Amino acid sequence: MTHLWTHSPVRVGPGRAAGVAACAGALALITGCGGGGAGSAAPLTPRMAISLAADETQRVNSMSSNVVVNVSGIVSATTTGSIQVQLRPKLLADEDLSIVSQGQTLSMTDIVSTKAVYLKSAAFSGLTAPSGKTWLEIPLSDLSGSAGSALSSLLQNVQNGDPLTQTRMLVASKDVRKVGPQVIDGVAVTHYAGTFTPKAAVANLPANLRQQVAPLLTLITGDIRFDAWIDASHQVRKIAEVETVSGETVNLTMTITSLNRPVHIALPAPGQVQVAPKSILGHGSNGSGPSAS
Repeated sequence: MTHLWTHSPVRVGPGRAAGVAACAGALALITGCGGGGAGSAAPLTPRMAISLAADETQRVNSMSSNVVVNVSGIVSATTTGSIQVQLRPKLLADEDLSIVSQGQTLSMTDIVSTKAVYLKSAAFSGLTAPSGKTWLEIPLSDLSGSAGSALSSLLQNVQNGDPLTQTRMLVASKDVRKVGPQVIDGVAVTHYAGTFTPKAAVANLPANLRQQVAPLLTLITGDIRFDAWIDASHQVRKIAEVETVSGETVNLTMTITSLNRPVHIALPAPGQVQVAPKSILGHGSNGSGPSAS
């Protein structure tokens, strides 16, 4: 989610606010996936309901959602948009976003593959316009530090069927409770709420995935508060989170609009792509040539 999957590696305009929102969005996107399954007539405890929703994520091949992220603190911003994710046969994700911050409105489209992030926005025109390109490519291998490595590994795990293990972060909650029945888009759901700590979430994951997720969760301080709306098929219809990311308070709401329906995501044509200079990604030299995707 994080925008898409982590902090924005390019600091332009309201990029810091967008990056904070992105980090929260990525976590919510991964933890919020749900899948269709058979309903159960037996009463469920709140913890069982969350666990069943986590189990159902292994059935998800694609999803679409709408997202609203409000960031407040030193920098304030509101991000709204739509997200499409294809998990199989090959991971691709697409976001169309509108970011309002410091009196400015920024439109941004980003596409994520397992090898690179592609960004299209007027904010990057200084990097793309001189070459006549419209997209800025950031190879994941060019991201400095452990965050880039963790992000690349995390995306690979998502593609390989690990949304299940990601959703186990919600199962780390010790105080999840049932709020009550509600209706979302005409569908009857049950509203649950609770909290969990980043430390507990990491501890609840398998060792291999723990190493990949931990660097992202270190950006979050304090408890993560969540609300989840789950239907009778154990499918998450909506999820909301409140967390503190890099000192900013982030309120995120994601509404799932479709699951396992075709999504249409295409990588930019090579002739429309400018590779981001390594100098703005924490390196000393410029990149050359697009990465394989």
